[in-house]
Amino acid sequence: MLALVPILCLSAAPLAFAQAPPTGPVILHVPASARTAALANAWVAGRDRDVIFHNPAQLIGTRGEFDLSITRLGPASKMMSVGSVFAAGPRSLTFGWGAQILGFNAEAAAGYPYSPDILLAGGSRNGTSALFTAGAAIVFKGLQIGVAGKYVSDIAATPAAVLNPRVVNQHRVLADVGVARNLFGGDAAIAVQNIGGDSTRDGTRLVLPRRVAVGWSRTRQAGPLDLALFSQVSFRKGWTTPAAGLEVGYSWIDGYTVIFRVGAKRAETAAEQPISLGAGLTADRLTVEYAVRFFDGGRTANGVTIRWR
Repeated sequence: MLALVPILCLSAAPLAFAQAPPTGPVILHVPASARTAALANAWVAGRDRDVIFHNPAQLIGTRGEFDLSITRLGPASKMMSVGSVFAAGPRSLTFGWGAQILGFNAEAAAGYPYSPDILLAGGSRNGTSALFTAGAAIVFKGLQIGVAGKYVSDIAATPAAVLNPRVVNQHRVLADVGVARNLFGGDAAIAVQNIGGDSTRDGTRLVLPRRVAVGWSRTRQAGPLDLALFSQVSFRKGWTTPAAGLEVGYSWIDGYTVIFRVGAKRAETAAEQPISLGAGLTADRLTVEYAVRFFDGGRTANGVTIRWR
């Protein structure tokens, strides 16, 4: 299965010139943390708090840690993400919550829903995209089953001094449903995300990225190294995205670990490159992670996540 990563790296490049159909809010297209960004956002079968944004079924077994992630997505685009998970009762009942707030500037003439490329450049339209979610999961007859509700919004306004000012003001309440179980020595998972209806408000139409994501992940030891593979294929109307990520960790003393990550996926926009990279350092209860995603013209999106447990 580890061979999937280099194969995906080679196969993703010719696909990167295609363009995914525009959907929103734009926050739904941004990785929640440095770890998920480095691993190509292939997180439907993921293993930490960020699963609340991808598959609530995977909350089972997640450590109760608090995360803070700060990402610079472009010259005028920055995002903060926070969240936590805690176990609560019978049937491995586990709760989780998360929030993401993104600030960006867009060109006044940019069409809506915004493409993720909007984050790479500035403009006169000041925008905020936000996501708040809470979910729970239980174990039933060997299956992990989870549900989550979330509120998403896009708000952007052109200054009144600009000719023909335009306003974007979209809000929706959505749901995610997921199932996971142990399979072939790893975790197999499926999630239906962004369940809800499209809407039109103030002359702008919001088309949601309703999708089904299927994935598998596995961890194993190879001598002194800890290896983890994460793979995923997501499907939405008019677009299919394969993605995979490989994580390599090395611990030289108990409680201290250094981690390197690489991911590859089918890019959603022509500006985005298929490869992402990252690294992390754990020292006792503190973990600091970094990720970089690449775009055309030498542009990059950089993120840092701090985890405390």
